[in-house]
Amino acid sequence: RGAPPRARAPATAPRAAPGRMMAISTETEAEAEVSKALKEGGVTVEYQRKKAKEMVKFFKQQQYNQAVEDSQVFGMTPKNEINNGRWTMFGLLVGMMTEYATGVDFIDQIKLTISVLGIADVYD
Repeated sequence: RGAPPRARAPATAPRAAPGRMMAISTETEAEAEVSKALKEGGVTVEYQRKKAKEMVKFFKQQQYNQAVEDSQVFGMTPKNEINNGRWTMFGLLVGMMTEYATGVDFIDQIKLTISVLGIADVYD
C-alpha cells in the first residue's frame, strides 16, 4: 500500500528551521511558561485567551505611553526647541532692523529699553 508511517517528534521538542542550527540559550520567563503549559497537557483555549488579554493590555499601555510622550507640553521637547529657535531668530532680526533704522547698536538698544522701562539706570 505504501511506505510505513513515520514516527513524529513529540510536540514539546523544539524544531529548527530547515538549514539552520538551533542556538542554545537560557530560557526566558515566557519560554518557561510555554514549556510548562505544554508539559501540563498542551496549550488550551483558556491559556490562549489569557495570553491574548495580556498582549492587549501590553499594547494598550504602549499606546498610552506614546500618547503621554507626544502630548508633553513643558520641557525640552523637539517642538518647544524649534519654537525657541524661531523666537530667537525673530528677536535678532528685529534687533538688526532697528539698528539699521536708528543707528543704535543692539547692546545700546537693550540698555535704552532697560532705562526707559525704569528697571535700572544703565544708559548715560
